[in-house]
Amino acid sequence: MSTSSQKVSNAPSAAVFKPQSLPTAGAERLKSDYRMYGGILLTLGICAAYGSFADIASLDTPNSKLQVATLVAAILQAIFGLTCVFVGLCSVVMDIGNTKLTTLACVCIQLAWCPFLVGLTTIGMGIVADPSENPWIPAIYNPTSSQVKFVGSMAFFGLIAAAIGMVGSLAFFSFSMHAIQAGNPEHRSGLYFRGRAKTYNGLLMLAGFTQLAIGSFIINKYGNGPLPEPINAFVYPVIYFPEISITVGLVQMIVGFIGIARSLRKSQDKESTWFQALCFFMYICIISMQILAQVAYAPGGTAAAAAPSLACVYFGLSLMPAFLDWKMNHVPDNLEGYYEDQTIEPKQELFLEMEQSIKKNNSNDYNFETTNDSNV
Repeated sequence: MSTSSQKVSNAPSAAVFKPQSLPTAGAERLKSDYRMYGGILLTLGICAAYGSFADIASLDTPNSKLQVATLVAAILQAIFGLTCVFVGLCSVVMDIGNTKLTTLACVCIQLAWCPFLVGLTTIGMGIVADPSENPWIPAIYNPTSSQVKFVGSMAFFGLIAAAIGMVGSLAFFSFSMHAIQAGNPEHRSGLYFRGRAKTYNGLLMLAGFTQLAIGSFIINKYGNGPLPEPINAFVYPVIYFPEISITVGLVQMIVGFIGIARSLRKSQDKESTWFQALCFFMYICIISMQILAQVAYAPGGTAAAAAPSLACVYFGLSLMPAFLDWKMNHVPDNLEGYYEDQTIEPKQELFLEMEQSIKKNNSNDYNFETTNDSNV
């Protein structure tokens, strides 16, 4: 009898397993979204900061006003990139954060327009420069004013696509984190992601068009690759093989067109993942063909510093179509109650079963103890 009594007294109390103390499915969903935004912001912040280091290192002794502006813009880019890294790290690793800290990141990201404006100024000065001294087409090709303006114009639109894709992606995730902290997570519904998908896929198509146009222009005017000297189109700084520019440009335009077509559908496709795989394939093409193959052909590794920076610049433009497509197909168009769902998750059902099992065992032990007492 003493053994039976000891067993009952040492049994875990059913009060230990309280499914009511567990977070609801809605709360877990909200926390998961917040950490997701923070994790991607951390990654993009690393890309932004890392992409500025080459400019900082190569312009340590600027000798013109434009070079000074480029150096300042690169330093500002490093600042807002590292700020995003810190905010993302706090949300993902330390699970902390507040509205003021995220607001600071949102403000710092606006510094990204400084490198963008410096880039546009650089392109504009190149377009109006004397054709024999232009920064795009080497003098051995005897470029004309119209040829310089065409390459400069394509570089202008290419920079717009790449810069807005990068800066916009950083702003997107920082403001999404801020919306959750401010108590407005329902603003990021499936319709919201669907609208943003049109924008970023449109930017991807624009980037693809500029590459396709430049590659076709080079083949038409100067022949097929490899060229004796590379043509520099700013965001496409090393072009030895115009065929590569045409190929990558076509891939980007196709992916962007498919992304826009998918965003125009009213129904959601929750089972499909092929578009995300396509975006990943596109980014691999950008890295392997547009960046590594073109840069590696330069003698003596003279353009090697451009490779990691370009990979970082194009990451946001490649990520956003895949991310937005997934979210618009998996997040409801109406988020009313989406983050307040009280539905019990499978984990909670397990705790309920454990609670019922403990109650049953306690009842059986009590009956056994009562029976023994009556027999005595």
